[in-house]
Amino acid sequence: MEMKKLILGLGVTGRSCIEFFTHNNIDFKIFDTRTKNMIDEISDYESIQEKIYFSETPKDLLNNIDEVIVSPGFNPKHKLLEDISKSSIPIITDIDLFKRSNQAKIISITGTNGKTTVVSMLEHVLNGCGCTSIACGNNGKSPLTLKENYKYIILELSSYQLEYMTDFTSHVSLITNITYDHIERHESFQKYLNIKKNIFKSSSNLLASNLIKDITNFPKNIRFFGIENKNNTCLINNKWNKKIIFNNKKIYLNNDSFEYKGMHNLYNILAVLSISEILDINIEKCFGKLKSYKYLPHRIECIKSHNNTSWYNDSKSTNCDSTKAALEFLDKDIILILGGSKKEINYNSLSNIINEKVKLIIFLGENKDYIKTQLDVDVPTFDVDDMNQAITLSKKHAKPYDSVLLSPASPSFDMYNDYIDRGIAFIKAVENIVN
Repeated sequence: MEMKKLILGLGVTGRSCIEFFTHNNIDFKIFDTRTKNMIDEISDYESIQEKIYFSETPKDLLNNIDEVIVSPGFNPKHKLLEDISKSSIPIITDIDLFKRSNQAKIISITGTNGKTTVVSMLEHVLNGCGCTSIACGNNGKSPLTLKENYKYIILELSSYQLEYMTDFTSHVSLITNITYDHIERHESFQKYLNIKKNIFKSSSNLLASNLIKDITNFPKNIRFFGIENKNNTCLINNKWNKKIIFNNKKIYLNNDSFEYKGMHNLYNILAVLSISEILDINIEKCFGKLKSYKYLPHRIECIKSHNNTSWYNDSKSTNCDSTKAALEFLDKDIILILGGSKKEINYNSLSNIINEKVKLIIFLGENKDYIKTQLDVDVPTFDVDDMNQAITLSKKHAKPYDSVLLSPASPSFDMYNDYIDRGIAFIKAVENIVN
């Protein structure tokens, strides 16, 4: 009897698995917890509709299944996973599937914040230095869809992927940072931390920010990158590089320099330089390529300046540490648009910097009352029902040299499909109202 693969989830990962199995003549089934009418792209799969199961699991779903490929967003508490475990059917990810046929060197990157910027920045630098590379994984591009050969595959990995991965083989593995996040999924910070540390299994070179040096026991062969504020010097692979210095706006190497976008991005730059050094790429050349890097959208993105007021889209900030980085980057007199869908987060960690820099908070989203119970702030606050109201109110209170910042410190799923959808809504509202 011919065995089949079972794909859990019909999102980006699931669709890439369909393409991969179809191309390789491997039979499969698909299960998605949503109903059929909840999936926008369902018309694309009419030719294989007999393979797709929705919402309720049929009794024979696991018949003839020899392997399960789980999507990162699939609910880990779903009963089907328990049934799969009881049936002793192996569970893997699309990353494991990809590694079975991959010949390129793997660079794996995870972290609570910054991982998408680091993989994008590293891709830019390596390609600029003549090393064919591509960033994929949690950034929305499954490695299973790659059609070309590359010298380096840069994998962005979330804790959801690292939770189920079985093949951790990498040439370089890096953790950008680890802070309190995703506890609603992983139950405790320690479990979340341990899952993140999985990235160091079967890796030739281990890297992490020196900011997390003391939060856990790391392998002895790990190298750290970071800064030393006293002398404005930079740590690259456990060595203080006296040639690389910085101030609050620029980073310097010999006679070359460029502006960086916030202290968190200084760490991202040092992560990229550390990896480049491990790959034996000239650090001066890498530094030069970083000068032309264009930051990704929805990350402290200045979308408009009007009457000397700047409007920033930081929709990607879905936790407190990311929002704190945005507030640190901007000067005082900030109008902060805060809130979104509910998530277990310690919002009190924002209280001090809000009192220091924010002149007004506008709450938008289902978790606004939850945030208010935790914040200890002495700035005026307003509640709004939608983004247009938030922008109208911000415009009313904004004065010259103020900054209006959408940095929700929350996921977006109460009102939007994702942080991109939320960021686009902010941009459209600013374009329509601020003139």
